Amino acid sequence: MNLLRSACILLALLMTVPSWADDLRTLDNKSLKGALEKITDKEITLNVDGKSVATPLSQALVLELRSGRALPAAGKYTEVQLLDDSILRCTKVTFGAKEVQLELTSGYGGKVTVPVAALLTVLREAQDEKLKEQFTKMLGDKRRKDRIFTLKDGNLGPLEGTLGAIDEAKQTIKFTLDSTGKEIDAPLANISALQFVRTDLPADPSLCKVIDIDGNVLVASKLAYAGGQVNVITPFNQKCTLDAKTIAQFDFNFGRLTYLSDLEPKMTETVFLGGFNPVRKDKNLDGDQIMLQDKKYEKGLSMYAGVDLQYALAGKYKDFKALLGVDTRIADEGQGDVTVTIYCDAEKRSTFKVSTKAPTPIAVNVKDVQTLRIVVSGSPVTNFGGHATLANAHVSQ
Repeated sequence: MNLLRSACILLALLMTVPSWADDLRTLDNKSLKGALEKITDKEITLNVDGKSVATPLSQALVLELRSGRALPAAGKYTEVQLLDDSILRCTKVTFGAKEVQLELTSGYGGKVTVPVAALLTVLREAQDEKLKEQFTKMLGDKRRKDRIFTLKDGNLGPLEGTLGAIDEAKQTIKFTLDSTGKEIDAPLANISALQFVRTDLPADPSLCKVIDIDGNVLVASKLAYAGGQVNVITPFNQKCTLDAKTIAQFDFNFGRLTYLSDLEPKMTETVFLGGFNPVRKDKNLDGDQIMLQDKKYEKGLSMYAGVDLQYALAGKYKDFKALLGVDTRIADEGQGDVTVTIYCDAEKRSTFKVSTKAPTPIAVNVKDVQTLRIVVSGSPVTNFGGHATLANAHVSQ
């Protein structure tokens, strides 16, 4: 009887565990959960409580299907970065004269063909953290030169020059050395990494990033989902088909929603701001996570009074939204009167008073605005006595 009772309890518990639901987050900060039915060139359709609900692609931010892995399960892989910002981890890279075939670590027949002209970087043994760190550091010097890298005693050695044609039969690549002017046929198998300098842009605009369970990021200009298959056309007009079981999420953002903490503003210098940075991104002024009224926020700006920030929006956005308050762990009502004033192209739109009692929602129309200006004002004497926090500060299209 006890065994039967225990089995019944276990069955009941299992039946009450919620199953995974596909989660679509939209530009208006809403979340729709259900089961993905299809994606077309116009909309995403989810089955929500037995009903088909369509959302225009223009309103989609992120569609999450499942969790991904921190690292690919494959023991070894080559990482390839493309001109359209795709980053692909591959178990096999096959070079042709004009195209390269990439077999993704996530498997299920995931193969992507790209033009050689789309390659930016290729790094073999990218699972080696030290090697990856070396390569990333070398790329950071922003040299406008093609480079090949060879590996000796665990260290990458770069050679500068000009990369040319690939001989598919011999699996070599032409390389003209800057140091001597000599042209060599470099065996691809002996090269640990490649860096190409590109000036062209992809022919087609980007629609979304298709991110799989291994963290592969494939940029799509067109996308369709039906019957368990994801059909992608890349900005280079290449077609590929992926198994939906390998897909973790579709990221449609591409600037539709941009956090101010991810932008670099122009800051007006004042005598009171010398000697230290008066703005913290995604942290409070003590370097801890932003918190307003006991609620934590991952994104936002924390500022001293006296700050004057200008963001170049270039007329690309429609709305500016944020939650204005002050982190009570570093300030209280005794900080005095602090205000935040919003200007759009030198036109004063709104002034908000900072309070620790209740955060104030900010929503400003920034359609066709070139410059968004945020001014934090404090004491009339010094203009520097107080703090302000803009949690989740963002502009959206």
